[in-house]
Order: sequence, then structure tokens, then C-alpha cells
Amino acid sequence: METYLDIEGLANYLCIAEKTVRKWVLNREIPYYKIKKIIRFRLSEIEKLVEENKIKIKPKKSGETLEAEFPDLTEKQDAGTTGCGAEA
Repeated sequence: METYLDIEGLANYLCIAEKTVRKWVLNREIPYYKIKKIIRFRLSEIEKLVEENKIKIKPKKSGETLEAEFPDLTEKQDAGTTGCGAEA
């Protein structure tokens, strides 16, 4: 069974601000589905984008929320972390 996340869930999963996810949806930069008027994201598609470095997640200044961008591929993500900086 496929896992779907809402905007808050995706923001938490990627450790980024909800406003970033909303911006991606507004600009159609990320695949999403409307299920009963609620925006949902297929987790497998998001994980693929992260693996392909099409979503770059970089920390802001210490103590601030992490931010994500599209599609600057010059920096690679640390594959050894999941969630908000927790070790895998």
C-alpha cells in the first residue's frame, strides 16, 4: 500500500518549513494529488526526488528551520541522516 503525506507531514518528513512545500505546490515543482480537496504527496515519489538530488535540503542558520530548494545539484545530501538530523 502506498503512503501519502499531507503538507504538514511532508514538511515534517523533510524537516523543512510548510511554506516551502506550499511554494513547491503553487509553482508545480513537486508532484501532488488532490484527494477530497486535500493536497497529498506520494512518499515514494518524494523519496525518488530526494535520491536524485532534485530536492536539495540545506540547513539555515543554527537553530532555524531547515529549508529546501530546487534543483541546484552542486551539493549532495548526507545519505546517512533521516528526519530532522537524526542518524539512520
